[in-house]
Amino acid sequence: MNTAMNSHQAHFIAHAATLPGHDSALIHASRQAAMQRFMGMGFPTRKLERWKHTSTRVIAQTVYRHVNPGCVGLDPADLDPHLIARQGIHRLVFINGLFVNSLSDMSALPGGVQAGSLARVVNESPGVVAGCIETFPTGDDQGFSELNHALWPDGAFVHVSTGTRLTQPLHLLFITTASREPMITQPWNVLIFGSDTHALVVEHYVTLGHTTHHLTNPYTSLILDDRAHVHHLLLLGERLPANHVGTVQVTQKAGSHLGSHLFANGGERTRQEVHVTLAGAEAECALDGLFFASGRQHMDFQTSMHHACGHTRSRQLYKGILDEQSRGVFNGVIRVPPGVHHTQSRQTTANLLLSDTAEIDARPQLEIHSDAVQCSHGATVGSLDPDALFYLQSRGLDVNAARALLIHGFAEELLQRVAPAEVRGWVGRSLNPGEGVRDEDRPGIV
Repeated sequence: MNTAMNSHQAHFIAHAATLPGHDSALIHASRQAAMQRFMGMGFPTRKLERWKHTSTRVIAQTVYRHVNPGCVGLDPADLDPHLIARQGIHRLVFINGLFVNSLSDMSALPGGVQAGSLARVVNESPGVVAGCIETFPTGDDQGFSELNHALWPDGAFVHVSTGTRLTQPLHLLFITTASREPMITQPWNVLIFGSDTHALVVEHYVTLGHTTHHLTNPYTSLILDDRAHVHHLLLLGERLPANHVGTVQVTQKAGSHLGSHLFANGGERTRQEVHVTLAGAEAECALDGLFFASGRQHMDFQTSMHHACGHTRSRQLYKGILDEQSRGVFNGVIRVPPGVHHTQSRQTTANLLLSDTAEIDARPQLEIHSDAVQCSHGATVGSLDPDALFYLQSRGLDVNAARALLIHGFAEELLQRVAPAEVRGWVGRSLNPGEGVRDEDRPGIV
């Protein structure tokens, strides 16, 4: 057992009596069990199948400081480049994993919507998260999730009551501030949507200032009740040398619809898992992902679609754009257990390599144990079409402009699936250095 793991255990022992929900037997037992499992398994290694392309050695050997309130002296104007809009938008702001009410704006939230600090909610009514705790996955490759379950200090809590419609996006902005020593932030986000609700939620991770090596280890529980219609937009835009290891766990009930849109272009090492369980008939899910990597960035995306009920439908499309010496990983699984019939599922990954030294490991998988299904998968890897480049240059574009146009064309399919239009435009600007986001450290693709 190394010094880094001991430091996490020591933090738990020292602060368990002050962590949110410490008076609740349910929460306390959940934290204790998670810490015991983490200390037993440690961080995942490349010996595990789902981690064979991604090393955790640096993270596993680093002693992190756990919480830095860090918002003293923060100028609200620093947030502007990262906000969907300065006015007329619902937003919750978290600094180093902790909710900051003074930077948040929930004044226009409609009745039937509760949004704010998970720590406060759990301290007042711990039973509201009982159903989420029951869905926590376990296994020898879940070390990061177990660490989050044991030590989360805060996070976003959103509950949209039955029949409520959120007409404006809800922006959950997670900011890591400058730090002289390695820091870890571990928000647990609980997003619950009642029957017949409609909402778009943006979960967004950024860095302000120049930081040392830090780790963001979030976990998001997303529950859709019957006939809920939800779009969940996940933006990963932290600066180098950040490491981001995140998990989104989704449970969908009958007739619910989820559109999951992931966009990533930041950080030294990014690993994001999205696990969906379609637990009710007529549930539908679409998982979209678009990631940009350059320099020596490493990005790893793992998805699993579990059709636990018949008459369910899913679709997955992940695209990667990789330049220089970057490396990408996509591993997607569709699971249909015995006795589950009349499901439809399609999984596709398409990847664009902009240099001879960029790499992608793409592995779509089917685990089908039923006959009455329609399931398919596919993977493509390619480079920019030289004929298309020549054609654009012959029409007066220089080579950089021609490359940029082709790259944007490759990405546009996924950007167009994000609605409304103002959110789509904001996502496009966020993913392009120099177009509305002043972030000189973020590596560019075009």
